[in-house]
Amino acid sequence: MKDTLINYRRSDQVNRFVLLISVFTTFVMGISVAPIMAEQMSPAYNITDGRPWKMTMDDGRVTTLVLFENGKGKMTGGPVELSPKWRATPDGLCLKPGTLLPERCVQLVRSNNGYIGMRAGEQLFKLER
Repeated sequence: MKDTLINYRRSDQVNRFVLLISVFTTFVMGISVAPIMAEQMSPAYNITDGRPWKMTMDDGRVTTLVLFENGKGKMTGGPVELSPKWRATPDGLCLKPGTLLPERCVQLVRSNNGYIGMRAGEQLFKLER
């Protein structure tokens, strides 16, 4: 009887420990996956298909923007060809046009034939196909 009681207590302690480890592992996995899933839902992934977009800046200048899934891209039509880098944000993307140029983040808002890049409530550019 005494051995059975000791085995039961050990078994109960092991079960509690396993439950604690399971809860901890689930929590850690949820935290590490959540930012990845949030970024994958970003509208940026709708424009990074390697196909060209007509990019009209707020001052009327027109360039061509191509963004690739690997975080790189190509901008043509300006005075020089640029090789921008980009990263997704929950509501848009951040684009760094070149080494010496600063990164700029925009909210991407869906339009009839593309997207509008907005920052602080102002339109910076329009992407169309």
